[in-house]
Amino acid sequence: MRMSTIKIWGWDKKPRTMLRFIKPGDIFCLKLDQHKYSFGIIVSKIFSGHVAEFFDKTLTTPKITESQLFDLKISLPPQLIDTYALFDKKIESGSDWRIIGHHDNYNPENMKDVYFVYGLEGSSKKIDIFDNETNASTADSEKYPRLNPLGDYDIKLLLKHM
Repeated sequence: MRMSTIKIWGWDKKPRTMLRFIKPGDIFCLKLDQHKYSFGIIVSKIFSGHVAEFFDKTLTTPKITESQLFDLKISLPPQLIDTYALFDKKIESGSDWRIIGHHDNYNPENMKDVYFVYGLEGSSKKIDIFDNETNASTADSEKYPRLNPLGDYDIKLLLKHM
């Protein structure tokens, strides 16, 4: 991942971020358990949540430096997350997600073929990470993930298997 202008303000500055203030380029940290933290970046906003990428490294503290971010790789395909529940209202018991920094001028790379699908077979739609919607074929419906924002439990399960 290429970083240019990164500001890290840390875990304790913003325990909660209201939905309307979450934007592409926000760097976040989530508490996996008592001794592990994972990190990611908000890629884009679509009508049902935010698309996020998750980095491949966990740390024993929620502190990360700009130089550590330079060395990280993406561990999962882009995921649609329920930012309202995770960052704003903190609905799920035991979850702790926080915006800890921001990458100015963030530009997602290699995201031209990232879609989510929704609707019934025969009238399905696909939506890309920039909220552009088109009709989805049956093959698209089988190829792309459902437009279903994931919560804390779902993401932790995916990260555990990576």
